[in-house]
Amino acid sequence: MTNDALKSMLTNDAPAAPPARDIGFVVEVMKRVELRRLYEGLAWLTLIFTTVTALLFITMPVITPALTGLGQAMWPLVIAIGIAGFSLVGFEQTRRVFNQLGWRF
Repeated sequence: MTNDALKSMLTNDAPAAPPARDIGFVVEVMKRVELRRLYEGLAWLTLIFTTVTALLFITMPVITPALTGLGQAMWPLVIAIGIAGFSLVGFEQTRRVFNQLGWRF
């Protein structure tokens, strides 16, 4: 008899009903998961921030004189890189306008 019941259940032509969904439960679980991810992210950010701050506190008194001397010598390079960057941005904007007008280059 058990085979007949199983056979009749498997050959039933009625479509299977979708499983019931409780939207309140789904939203509550999603809130808990997102809160856990938020707290994990905040914990990592706090750890990284504290580590970087401690490293800078320890190393900056030693590095500052070297950076000051290097900074004085690098002003011309910084100005040249700035001019090149502004030129490339201006060229890209000009190229887009010309492409919209139908002039390709």
